[in-house]
Amino acid sequence: MKITVSLRDDLVAFADQAARAMGASRSEFLAHVLEAERVRRQTAAYLDRHGWDVTEDEGAWRRYQRERMAADYGDDRW
Repeated sequence: MKITVSLRDDLVAFADQAARAMGASRSEFLAHVLEAERVRRQTAAYLDRHGWDVTEDEGAWRRYQRERMAADYGDDRW
């Protein structure tokens, strides 16, 4: 979907520079940034709801998160 947004010149310059560094278009970079913000908010909401104490150690926490991500996003097409 195409949208039109207004951004300050410095943000457009940053987006262009970052997109070039990623080997992506400006649109792809902005989509990446928006997706990262969505994941950050989902993570914050989850932690607010359940806290960090769902596992005993970092390794178990990482395994738990990998399994959740696989279940939640396994059918996504990239």
